Amino acid sequence: MSYKLIALDMDDTLLTTEKTISAKNQAAIKQALKQGIKVVLCSGRTHNAITGYAKTLGISGENQYMITNGGGMIENMAGKIIFSKTMSNQFYREFVDFIKKNQLHYNVVDDKGNTYTSHVEKIDKYTITQAFENDNGLYIREPEELPADFEIVKAIINGPEQQLDEISEMVHQRFDQDYFVVRTGVGFLEIFRQDVNKGEAVKQLATQLKIDLSQVMAMGDRDNDISMLKVAGKGVAMENATSGAKAVSDYVTADNNHDGVGLAIEKFAL
Repeated sequence: MSYKLIALDMDDTLLTTEKTISAKNQAAIKQALKQGIKVVLCSGRTHNAITGYAKTLGISGENQYMITNGGGMIENMAGKIIFSKTMSNQFYREFVDFIKKNQLHYNVVDDKGNTYTSHVEKIDKYTITQAFENDNGLYIREPEELPADFEIVKAIINGPEQQLDEISEMVHQRFDQDYFVVRTGVGFLEIFRQDVNKGEAVKQLATQLKIDLSQVMAMGDRDNDISMLKVAGKGVAMENATSGAKAVSDYVTADNNHDGVGLAIEKFAL
């Protein structure tokens, strides 16, 4: 099969645990780009948290794309947003009420990549990490301090893994009926619009580019990657992937610290 688009998750897939891209992964991606294959970084991260890596890989220009915010936005590398789905101010207020009632930590992200949380005695490390990666500042605001039309791309409940394990069922029960709830990484339980996920975004972009899904290869490691692993013609899970991600994949490559992305690209696409 000749693949025309490769969709890559970033954290714990393309990136090592040190948040770097190995030389082999870089070389394979650059060779794929040279052969005319679209390489699309597909992440829960926001615009600013992706562009530096894209530049390193040579992914640039109006004919190259990235999928951000877990599938909530698609934009080209010239900064033009071609697809965006947000959640209402009403949801945002209901979410914050839920957080306060259950004494949890959170942040939300708007369509400009700004990170918001509420006035609390202590801001947790996961919110600070999120804001640092987004590189757009951290705004401490209550819902009533923001415009009535304020909307968000995603909402994130933050906490240690054990705490998220303990509250996960409660969060799903509260939000599953109308929203998509998924663990996206250590310390992050995220909520999106029900119709937002990486798989739908990959389908949207492939349709726009007139690329058949059979010509798409996707790689990922966590449950929020399952949707794109399932829709792609070739779904590749990392050796360090969750059991759910592996179960829906066609192939398991090496882990993120041992060039898994580069090895898979060489095996199937070059």
